Amino acid sequence: MNAHANKELAQKLYRLFNEARIDEALELATEDVEVILIPFGQTFHGRKGFGEFMGGFKQAFPDLTVTVTNQVATDDQVVSECRWTGTHTGPLLAPTGEIPPTGKTVDGAVFCEVWQIQDGKLAVLRNYQDVATWL
Repeated sequence: MNAHANKELAQKLYRLFNEARIDEALELATEDVEVILIPFGQTFHGRKGFGEFMGGFKQAFPDLTVTVTNQVATDDQVVSECRWTGTHTGPLLAPTGEIPPTGKTVDGAVFCEVWQIQDGKLAVLRNYQDVATWL
């Protein structure tokens, strides 16, 4: 695919996530997609794992909304700088255990994702963020 098509793929996937349309978002990933959540040292495998990654954040922050602030795409990669907001009303599953809801709103947290695109679908996602700023 070309850079423009890959950028559109990323924008569509973020939109579906914002709308909590996780099943539709999963269709935009390869069967063996790999998601690496760098700050937690977690790796999620396959569409099931990708669903757990997205679903975990939506469970903890049901109103979580991602806004892309900068995006660069090539014929096989997309890099997105993003901000997110959401209210912590559900449990957040972390590697060390469950973080109970605080009821606090996170506004303006930032993250960066580096995506590898294969045959028009998301194949690898690396998520980088400063978790301490929103915990």
